[in-house]
Amino acid sequence: MRTAALTIACVVALTFSLAAAAQPAAETPGPVQWAPEAKASVIVPSNDINLDAWAAYRNRQATPSVDQHLTDPILIGAIDLHAHFGPDTYARQWDAFEIARHSDEAGMRAVVFKNHWSESAGLAYLVNRYAGLHHLQAFGGLALNTPEGGINPEAVRYFAEVEGHYARIVWMPTHDSEHEVRALHETRPYVRVSDNGVLLPQVLQVLDLIKHYDLTLATGHVSPEEMLQIVSAAHDRGITRIILTHPGLGPVFTDPTLDQLRQAVAMGGYAEVVASELLGADKDKFVAMIRALGPQHVFVSTDSGLVGTHNHADALVLSIRTLRAAGFSEGDLDLMFRRNPAFLIGLPN
Repeated sequence: MRTAALTIACVVALTFSLAAAAQPAAETPGPVQWAPEAKASVIVPSNDINLDAWAAYRNRQATPSVDQHLTDPILIGAIDLHAHFGPDTYARQWDAFEIARHSDEAGMRAVVFKNHWSESAGLAYLVNRYAGLHHLQAFGGLALNTPEGGINPEAVRYFAEVEGHYARIVWMPTHDSEHEVRALHETRPYVRVSDNGVLLPQVLQVLDLIKHYDLTLATGHVSPEEMLQIVSAAHDRGITRIILTHPGLGPVFTDPTLDQLRQAVAMGGYAEVVASELLGADKDKFVAMIRALGPQHVFVSTDSGLVGTHNHADALVLSIRTLRAAGFSEGDLDLMFRRNPAFLIGLPN
């Protein structure tokens, strides 16, 4: 009798279990349950001659930077979305605490710290807590290069969930991108985002996570064609904060045509212009690009941090002066240095 009852109980339990499995889940699970990828995003050549991207910077010689303490009304409330910092695998002029204090004293609103090789959300937490800032907020970035495992969804999950939730921008591969490595004719590990013209599944998974965690996508140093594919896939997912990483800086980086840039902008991309572009011999080229796209689709960041570059606040002021001299209005400058960057990291305007 007892055996029969136990048998009936087991059958009932199994029936309920199977029925439950057949029903849709009561709550939507986390971002996704993905099948394993068949293709790796990190490719390691059998003859690894050049080792790592940062090796090329180790012997770089430059005169130390001089802080000019420049001011401008537009600098008050300005935001730098591309701030390199030390310590790093090669010489940087300032550490993250120094950059934050300089920028805070200058009246800036926010900076996003960028390291090509590691996430910086945890660092942003420490800066916000211990740097003694009055106005400035620090945020973090993540570049999907080889030390992060390439196009690695788990790296994005960790970045987004670091205490403090100062994670903001996810860059597709930068110095380790397949496009950059091939353009430099180097033989070293690289990160690919596509295979035979098709985006890797991992790229789509990362985009799903960017949407899930409400992060910002930056396209990195991919080819122009890959840039358009990534932006299109992001647009399809409803990602609205998309950075086109310093287009036109050179063939080693993403070097799209103006028509390709317009296509990316039409899908929600914002073109980044960095200080070195506006302060160099080719500044007229970038001024023309801004005019062609419209200031409403452009923002200016510094990309500063190397020894010999302007500090981040000074670089912004010099860029502001260049664009003002070129005829851009105070309203245009407000868009490119304040409002567009604020939107791109989810800050209120």
